[in-house]
Amino acid sequence: RKLAANFPNVRNKEEQKEVSDSNERLPEVDTNTGEENGSPHTVNNVFLDLFEKIEPIGAGGFGNVFKATSKSDKTTYAIKRVKLTKKVEREAEGLARLTHENIVRYHSSWNGYDHMNYPDSSQNSLRKIHCLFIQMEFCEKGTLAKWISKNREDQKYRAMAQTKFLQIVKGVKYIHSEDLIHRDLKPQNIFISHDDKIKIGDFGLVTSVAFDTLTEDRGTKSYMAPEQFGAKYGKEVDIYALGLIWFEILSACTHHERNEVWSSVRQGELPKYFIKQFPTEASTIRKMLSADPSARVPISYLFDLVKSDDKEKELRNNSY
Repeated sequence: RKLAANFPNVRNKEEQKEVSDSNERLPEVDTNTGEENGSPHTVNNVFLDLFEKIEPIGAGGFGNVFKATSKSDKTTYAIKRVKLTKKVEREAEGLARLTHENIVRYHSSWNGYDHMNYPDSSQNSLRKIHCLFIQMEFCEKGTLAKWISKNREDQKYRAMAQTKFLQIVKGVKYIHSEDLIHRDLKPQNIFISHDDKIKIGDFGLVTSVAFDTLTEDRGTKSYMAPEQFGAKYGKEVDIYALGLIWFEILSACTHHERNEVWSSVRQGELPKYFIKQFPTEASTIRKMLSADPSARVPISYLFDLVKSDDKEKELRNNSY
Protein backbone atom coordinates (compact mmCIF):
# COMPACT_ATOMS: atom_id res chain seq x y z
CA ARG A 1 0.00 0.00 0.00
CA LYS A 2 1.40 3.33 -1.05
CA LEU A 3 0.42 6.37 0.97
CA ALA A 4 0.43 9.80 -0.55
CA ALA A 5 3.06 12.03 1.01
CA ASN A 6 1.35 14.48 3.32
CA PHE A 7 4.27 16.24 4.95
CA PRO A 8 4.51 20.00 4.48
CA ASN A 9 7.15 21.15 2.02
CA VAL A 10 9.45 22.61 4.62
CA ARG A 11 12.31 24.93 3.75
CA ASN A 12 15.24 26.00 5.92
CA LYS A 13 13.48 28.93 7.56
CA GLU A 14 10.33 26.94 8.19
CA GLU A 15 12.27 24.13 9.84
CA GLN A 16 13.75 26.64 12.25
CA LYS A 17 10.47 28.44 12.84
CA GLU A 18 9.20 27.70 16.32
CA VAL A 19 5.73 27.76 17.75
CA SER A 20 5.72 30.93 19.83
CA ASP A 21 6.68 30.41 23.44
CA SER A 22 7.01 34.01 24.54
CA ASN A 23 6.33 34.30 28.25
CA GLU A 24 3.67 36.98 27.69
CA ARG A 25 1.41 34.49 25.92
CA LEU A 26 1.99 31.46 28.12
CA PRO A 27 -0.80 30.22 30.37
CA GLU A 28 0.03 29.77 34.02
CA VAL A 29 2.11 26.66 34.68
CA ASP A 30 2.57 25.20 38.14
CA THR A 31 5.90 26.61 39.29
CA ASN A 32 6.77 23.86 41.75
CA THR A 33 9.24 21.15 40.79
CA GLY A 34 6.48 18.64 40.25
CA GLU A 35 7.47 16.55 43.25
CA GLU A 36 4.10 17.11 44.96
CA ASN A 37 2.48 15.66 41.84
CA GLY A 38 4.65 12.56 41.74
CA SER A 39 7.74 13.57 39.72
CA PRO A 40 10.59 16.08 40.04
CA HIS A 41 11.06 15.98 36.25
CA THR A 42 7.87 17.53 34.86
CA VAL A 43 4.99 19.84 35.74
CA ASN A 44 2.93 18.92 32.67
CA ASN A 45 -0.51 17.84 33.88
CA VAL A 46 -1.17 15.33 31.09
CA PHE A 47 2.18 13.63 31.66
CA LEU A 48 1.57 13.45 35.41
CA ASP A 49 -2.04 12.28 35.03
CA LEU A 50 -1.21 9.44 32.64
CA PHE A 51 2.17 8.20 33.87
CA GLU A 52 4.10 7.30 37.01
CA LYS A 53 7.70 6.27 37.78
CA ILE A 54 8.97 8.99 35.42
CA GLU A 55 12.75 8.72 35.03
CA PRO A 56 15.11 10.62 32.68
CA ILE A 57 17.09 8.34 30.34
CA GLY A 58 18.47 10.80 27.79
CA ALA A 59 19.00 14.50 27.14
CA GLY A 60 20.54 16.76 24.54
CA GLY A 61 19.95 19.82 22.41
CA PHE A 62 16.75 18.15 21.18
CA GLY A 63 15.18 17.98 24.65
CA ASN A 64 14.71 15.02 26.98
CA VAL A 65 13.68 11.38 26.88
CA PHE A 66 12.04 9.71 29.86
CA LYS A 67 10.93 6.22 30.62
CA ALA A 68 7.59 6.14 32.36
CA THR A 69 4.98 3.60 33.36
CA SER A 70 1.42 4.05 32.14
CA LYS A 71 -1.06 4.19 35.01
CA SER A 72 -3.69 2.45 32.87
CA ASP A 73 -1.86 -0.53 31.32
CA LYS A 74 1.26 -0.65 33.57
CA THR A 75 3.50 -0.77 30.47
CA THR A 76 6.80 1.13 30.35
CA TYR A 77 7.09 3.65 27.49
CA ALA A 78 9.66 6.12 26.22
CA ILE A 79 8.37 9.70 26.35
CA LYS A 80 10.26 12.24 24.25
CA ARG A 81 9.78 15.85 25.37
CA VAL A 82 10.96 18.47 22.89
CA LYS A 83 10.35 22.12 22.19
CA LEU A 84 7.43 22.34 19.78
CA THR A 85 8.65 23.13 16.25
CA LYS A 86 7.69 22.16 12.71
CA LYS A 87 10.50 19.60 12.76
CA VAL A 88 9.24 17.71 15.79
CA GLU A 89 5.65 17.89 14.57
CA ARG A 90 6.90 16.16 11.44
CA GLU A 91 8.59 13.49 13.57
CA ALA A 92 5.28 12.68 15.24
CA GLU A 93 3.51 12.60 11.87
CA GLY A 94 6.22 10.38 10.44
CA LEU A 95 6.12 7.92 13.32
CA ALA A 96 2.32 7.78 13.33
CA ARG A 97 2.13 6.52 9.75
CA LEU A 98 4.85 3.87 10.06
CA THR A 99 3.94 0.40 11.32
CA HIS A 100 6.69 -2.20 11.05
CA GLU A 101 8.40 -4.65 13.38
CA ASN A 102 11.75 -2.88 12.89
CA ILE A 103 10.49 0.67 13.47
CA VAL A 104 10.06 2.17 16.94
CA ARG A 105 6.32 2.01 17.54
CA TYR A 106 4.47 5.29 17.99
CA HIS A 107 1.61 5.30 20.49
CA SER A 108 0.44 8.89 20.89
CA SER A 109 1.50 12.50 21.28
CA TRP A 110 0.26 15.66 22.96
CA ASN A 111 1.45 19.22 23.33
CA GLY A 112 1.51 21.40 26.39
CA TYR A 113 3.72 23.54 28.57
CA ASP A 114 6.51 22.31 30.80
CA HIS A 115 9.67 23.54 32.48
CA MET A 116 12.78 22.81 30.47
CA ASN A 117 16.44 23.68 30.96
CA TYR A 118 16.62 25.09 27.45
CA PRO A 119 20.15 25.52 25.99
CA ASP A 120 19.25 28.71 24.08
CA SER A 121 18.67 30.51 27.35
CA SER A 122 21.55 32.83 28.27
CA GLN A 123 21.12 31.82 31.90
CA ASN A 124 20.67 28.16 30.91
CA SER A 125 17.90 27.99 33.51
CA LEU A 126 14.43 26.49 33.65
CA ARG A 127 11.91 28.18 31.38
CA LYS A 128 8.28 27.59 30.55
CA ILE A 129 8.36 26.04 27.09
CA HIS A 130 5.63 24.92 24.69
CA CYS A 131 6.53 21.24 24.21
CA LEU A 132 5.53 18.23 22.20
CA PHE A 133 5.44 14.93 24.09
CA ILE A 134 5.79 11.78 21.96
CA GLN A 135 4.87 8.46 23.57
CA MET A 136 6.83 5.61 21.96
CA GLU A 137 7.81 2.00 22.46
CA PHE A 138 10.53 1.68 25.10
CA CYS A 139 13.59 -0.23 23.84
CA GLU A 140 15.17 -1.42 27.06
CA LYS A 141 18.36 -2.84 25.51
CA GLY A 142 19.55 0.58 24.37
CA THR A 143 21.15 1.61 21.08
CA LEU A 144 22.97 -0.33 18.38
CA ALA A 145 26.12 1.59 19.32
CA LYS A 146 25.94 0.19 22.85
CA TRP A 147 25.16 -3.30 21.51
CA ILE A 148 28.31 -3.28 19.33
CA SER A 149 30.44 -2.16 22.28
CA LYS A 150 28.96 -4.80 24.58
CA ASN A 151 29.08 -7.78 22.19
CA ARG A 152 32.17 -7.22 20.01
CA GLU A 153 34.16 -9.92 21.89
CA ASP A 154 31.42 -12.55 21.66
CA GLN A 155 32.39 -15.66 19.61
CA LYS A 156 29.02 -15.52 17.85
CA TYR A 157 29.33 -11.81 17.11
CA ARG A 158 29.55 -12.10 13.31
CA ALA A 159 26.34 -14.14 13.03
CA MET A 160 24.55 -11.82 15.45
CA ALA A 161 25.82 -8.77 13.55
CA GLN A 162 24.50 -10.12 10.25
CA THR A 163 21.07 -10.71 11.78
CA LYS A 164 21.01 -7.21 13.24
CA PHE A 165 21.96 -5.62 9.92
CA LEU A 166 19.30 -7.61 8.05
CA GLN A 167 16.68 -6.21 10.42
CA ILE A 168 17.99 -2.67 9.86
CA VAL A 169 17.75 -3.15 6.09
CA LYS A 170 14.19 -4.48 6.46
CA GLY A 171 13.23 -1.37 8.39
CA VAL A 172 14.79 1.00 5.84
CA LYS A 173 13.19 -0.96 2.98
CA TYR A 174 9.82 -0.34 4.59
CA ILE A 175 10.55 3.38 5.08
CA HIS A 176 11.48 3.70 1.41
CA SER A 177 8.37 1.76 0.36
CA GLU A 178 6.36 4.56 2.00
CA ASP A 179 8.19 7.09 -0.23
CA LEU A 180 10.06 8.48 2.76
CA ILE A 181 13.74 9.11 3.49
CA HIS A 182 15.07 8.85 7.04
CA ARG A 183 18.10 11.15 6.49
CA ASP A 184 19.72 10.51 9.89
CA LEU A 185 20.52 6.80 10.12
CA LYS A 186 23.30 6.02 12.60
CA PRO A 187 23.89 3.48 15.40
CA GLN A 188 22.73 6.02 18.01
CA ASN A 189 19.30 6.25 16.30
CA ILE A 190 18.83 2.49 16.04
CA PHE A 191 17.51 0.73 19.13
CA ILE A 192 17.10 -2.81 20.43
CA SER A 193 13.91 -4.03 22.10
CA HIS A 194 13.50 -6.40 25.04
CA ASP A 195 13.13 -9.34 22.60
CA ASP A 196 16.38 -8.40 20.80
CA LYS A 197 14.74 -6.87 17.71
CA ILE A 198 16.13 -3.88 15.88
CA LYS A 199 13.98 -0.74 16.05
CA ILE A 200 14.82 2.28 13.89
CA GLY A 201 13.93 5.54 15.62
CA ASP A 202 14.47 9.30 15.70
CA PHE A 203 12.34 10.40 12.76
CA GLY A 204 12.88 14.11 13.29
CA LEU A 205 14.47 14.46 9.84
CA VAL A 206 12.20 12.09 7.92
CA THR A 207 10.96 13.64 4.68
CA SER A 208 9.09 12.74 1.53
CA VAL A 209 10.85 11.88 -1.73
CA ALA A 210 8.15 13.94 -3.46
CA PHE A 211 9.96 17.18 -2.62
CA ASP A 212 11.91 18.58 -5.57
CA THR A 213 14.34 20.36 -3.27
CA LEU A 214 15.20 18.96 0.13
CA THR A 215 16.72 20.79 3.06
CA GLU A 216 20.48 20.83 2.75
CA ASP A 217 22.91 19.93 5.51
CA ARG A 218 20.37 17.97 7.59
CA GLY A 219 21.62 14.94 9.48
CA THR A 220 24.66 13.83 11.44
CA LYS A 221 27.68 14.93 9.40
CA SER A 222 29.78 11.80 10.00
CA TYR A 223 27.01 9.65 8.46
CA MET A 224 25.75 12.06 5.80
CA ALA A 225 26.17 11.28 2.11
CA PRO A 226 28.23 13.86 0.13
CA GLU A 227 25.19 15.12 -1.78
CA GLN A 228 23.31 15.69 1.48
CA PHE A 229 25.40 18.83 2.00
CA GLY A 230 23.65 20.22 -1.09
CA ALA A 231 19.99 20.77 -1.89
CA LYS A 232 19.07 17.82 -4.13
CA TYR A 233 19.16 14.20 -3.07
CA GLY A 234 17.00 11.11 -2.72
CA LYS A 235 16.71 7.76 -0.97
CA GLU A 236 20.34 7.04 -1.84
CA VAL A 237 21.47 9.08 1.19
CA ASP A 238 20.06 6.31 3.40
CA ILE A 239 21.99 3.69 1.41
CA TYR A 240 25.20 5.62 2.02
CA ALA A 241 24.53 5.72 5.78
CA LEU A 242 23.73 1.99 5.72
CA GLY A 243 27.11 1.32 4.11
CA LEU A 244 28.84 3.08 6.99
CA ILE A 245 26.69 1.28 9.56
CA TRP A 246 27.39 -2.12 7.95
CA PHE A 247 31.12 -1.43 8.10
CA GLU A 248 30.82 -0.32 11.72
CA ILE A 249 28.84 -3.42 12.74
CA LEU A 250 31.15 -5.91 11.00
CA SER A 251 34.41 -4.27 12.02
CA ALA A 252 33.21 -3.87 15.63
CA CYS A 253 35.93 -1.26 16.04
CA THR A 254 36.36 0.89 19.11
CA HIS A 255 35.58 4.60 18.98
CA HIS A 256 39.31 5.38 18.65
CA GLU A 257 39.82 2.81 15.85
CA ARG A 258 36.77 4.15 14.02
CA ASN A 259 38.04 7.73 14.15
CA GLU A 260 41.38 6.69 12.63
CA VAL A 261 39.82 5.20 9.47
CA TRP A 262 36.48 7.02 9.18
CA SER A 263 37.41 9.71 6.67
CA SER A 264 38.87 7.06 4.33
CA VAL A 265 35.89 4.74 4.79
CA ARG A 266 33.52 7.59 3.90
CA GLN A 267 35.31 7.73 0.54
CA GLY A 268 34.89 3.99 0.02
CA GLU A 269 38.49 3.18 0.97
CA LEU A 270 38.13 0.26 3.37
CA PRO A 271 40.97 -1.05 5.57
CA LYS A 272 42.91 -4.00 4.11
CA TYR A 273 42.14 -6.21 7.11
CA PHE A 274 38.42 -5.60 6.56
CA ILE A 275 38.54 -6.46 2.84
CA LYS A 276 40.43 -9.66 3.64
CA GLN A 277 38.04 -10.70 6.39
CA PHE A 278 34.81 -9.63 4.64
CA PRO A 279 35.50 -9.72 0.86
CA THR A 280 31.87 -10.07 -0.28
CA GLU A 281 30.51 -7.47 2.11
CA ALA A 282 33.40 -5.08 1.34
CA SER A 283 32.55 -5.12 -2.36
CA THR A 284 28.94 -4.16 -1.68
CA ILE A 285 29.84 -1.57 0.96
CA ARG A 286 32.15 0.20 -1.50
CA LYS A 287 29.23 0.49 -3.94
CA MET A 288 27.00 1.79 -1.16
CA LEU A 289 29.58 4.49 -0.40
CA SER A 290 29.99 5.62 -4.00
CA ALA A 291 30.20 9.39 -4.45
CA ASP A 292 27.75 8.93 -7.33
CA PRO A 293 24.30 8.28 -5.81
CA SER A 294 23.12 6.42 -8.93
CA ALA A 295 25.96 3.89 -8.50
CA ARG A 296 24.76 2.83 -5.04
CA VAL A 297 22.87 -0.42 -4.72
CA PRO A 298 19.08 -0.06 -4.27
CA ILE A 299 17.54 -1.15 -0.98
CA SER A 300 15.71 -4.11 -2.57
CA TYR A 301 18.99 -5.51 -3.92
CA LEU A 302 20.69 -4.99 -0.56
CA PHE A 303 17.85 -6.74 1.26
CA ASP A 304 17.97 -9.78 -1.04
CA LEU A 305 21.76 -9.94 -0.74
CA VAL A 306 21.87 -9.76 3.06
CA LYS A 307 18.90 -12.10 3.43
CA SER A 308 20.55 -14.67 1.13
CA ASP A 309 23.84 -14.41 3.03
CA ASP A 310 22.03 -14.78 6.35
CA LYS A 311 20.21 -17.88 5.06
CA GLU A 312 23.45 -19.47 3.83
CA LYS A 313 25.08 -18.96 7.24
CA GLU A 314 22.05 -20.51 8.94
CA LEU A 315 22.20 -23.57 6.68
CA ARG A 316 25.93 -23.97 7.29
CA ASN A 317 25.46 -23.76 11.05
CA ASN A 318 22.67 -26.33 11.00
CA SER A 319 24.70 -28.77 8.88
CA TYR A 320 27.18 -29.47 11.66
